[in-house]
Amino acid sequence: MSEFDAPTFYQHLATTSIGRVLEYRTVVETTMTVAADLARSGAAHGTMVLAEEQTAGRGRRGRGFHSPSEGNLYFTLILRTPPGAHRRLPVALPLAVARACRSEGCDARIKWPNDIWAGGRKLCGMLIDAELPGTGEDPLALAGIGINVNGNPGAVPELRDTATSLARELRRVVDREPLLARICGAIEDALAMDSDRLLVAYRDLSLVLGRDVLLNYRAARRESPARKPS
Repeated sequence: MSEFDAPTFYQHLATTSIGRVLEYRTVVETTMTVAADLARSGAAHGTMVLAEEQTAGRGRRGRGFHSPSEGNLYFTLILRTPPGAHRRLPVALPLAVARACRSEGCDARIKWPNDIWAGGRKLCGMLIDAELPGTGEDPLALAGIGINVNGNPGAVPELRDTATSLARELRRVVDREPLLARICGAIEDALAMDSDRLLVAYRDLSLVLGRDVLLNYRAARRESPARKPS
């Protein structure tokens, strides 16, 4: 699989800020760490750190995120948004990624809180680290997103039944550069939505709405029906 081609990406990019500054690395421990260093140095809103491979990718609750060099997308966005948009990030980001994946022809849907699934398996995971702002500053968020694009997670025994990729679902190789440009555009659009529009769009792509869910809070586990019995 060839390396990411930045000029092709910029040819497709139609945003004003998201993805306009790109920091590309071949291998990193995690793009979140690189982005955090750039943010502390004053990197602008929309700056993206993209890597071909992560050796210590992070998931939620301290879990690892398998990040091999197989033509996937692993990136972190530096987001400096007003407080309202900042609070909506956990809804806006998965909506944007799901919409961009669906534009490829994949039936991608949001599994609460912010994973993207397709074909009954996980396609994308994301992690948002937020920092409280100083006086007069917009909140800062580091949004780490990992999408299985052309890799074969089924080759890893522990992921065979739980993870998928766009290539696996679509049965073809997916060009990463236009896909990432669409993701950036979808994120910029979602950040501009008000709460009502955003929630309607999110609900339309929810994988769990109307279904029973299992809550696991610390050591406690209990069944919680998604709707009241008739």
